[in-house]
Amino acid sequence: MAIDTATSVPERFVPETMREEMLAAEHLARYEWASALAPGRRVLDAGCGTGYGSRVLAGAGARHVLGVDIAGAVVEAARTLESDCLEFARGDIGRLPHADDSFDLITCFEVIEHVSEPGAVLGELARVLTAGGVLAISSPNADRYPQGNPHHVREFTTGEFQALLQEVFPAVRLLAQHQWVSSAVLEQRDLAPGALSVRTVKAEGRWLGSETYTIALAGTGALPEPPPAAALTGTVEVRRWAEHFDEQRRRIEEQADYLASLEELDAERRDLRLQLIAAEGELAKAEARADAIQAEHDDTRAELDKTRAEHDATRAELHASCALTSSVWESASWRSTRPLRSAKRLLGRG
Repeated sequence: MAIDTATSVPERFVPETMREEMLAAEHLARYEWASALAPGRRVLDAGCGTGYGSRVLAGAGARHVLGVDIAGAVVEAARTLESDCLEFARGDIGRLPHADDSFDLITCFEVIEHVSEPGAVLGELARVLTAGGVLAISSPNADRYPQGNPHHVREFTTGEFQALLQEVFPAVRLLAQHQWVSSAVLEQRDLAPGALSVRTVKAEGRWLGSETYTIALAGTGALPEPPPAAALTGTVEVRRWAEHFDEQRRRIEEQADYLASLEELDAERRDLRLQLIAAEGELAKAEARADAIQAEHDDTRAELDKTRAEHDATRAELHASCALTSSVWESASWRSTRPLRSAKRLLGRG
């Protein structure tokens, strides 16, 4: 059964309904990481969606946060989060109504792949960013991100993303965001949702370019180095992955069985075709022999008909001769000359 990806793939993250999914950890980790840059700054959250990230930035001590999104209904819902230092507005991030140098920090997470003119959008963000400001931006890595998201206009590889940013910003530094399956030891008080500082060790390494999402800092001068950040999601996602793996394995096994049966049927079809070709060859030979026999039969019948015609002609001549002889014998002259013929025979003996 075909899957409608336009409805099965969400267009934006909604914390209330996706809290235990890996998607939640991916989105929250980006904003938690960027929040280290927010204190005291004027912040533009470009493509803010439901506003969850704008609230994280405001809570981190930003001077003011403006969340902008093109979806009016989403912005109206986000306005319930507004405060003295947090507001939302509907707008196109490719055509902002703000003056040059309006923001010290711009976050633009998982937005650039949704626009048809990414270069123009980056140019507009650079225009409203102060000379010493920083753009924190992310995009799915086309080499690793699952294909088929119907909401994406263009996905970039790590190298393509870097080149795109370098066309607009003199300074660009890339970072990697990767999904890590974690096991955490926590006090009871730390089990509730929220920020958490823990000692972290990785059991396995990665390299830039292998990440699912590429993060970048861009600006006109020296770029800051915010500390790494991670977000832990619920175990339901791992369980779903396991169920999905089992389901995919079952389907692959079924497909393998089906392909094997198709190969057997194809082999049988090839054998039957060879048998048919051989049978057609034998039939052609038999038809040729039958034609030859028929030709011989026709020739023999013609000879027989000719012989029969000659026989009938000879018989007719014989009947005519017999009839002529009989007519002679029965004639008066033949009878009247019989004595003379007898005498002639006698004289001939003497």
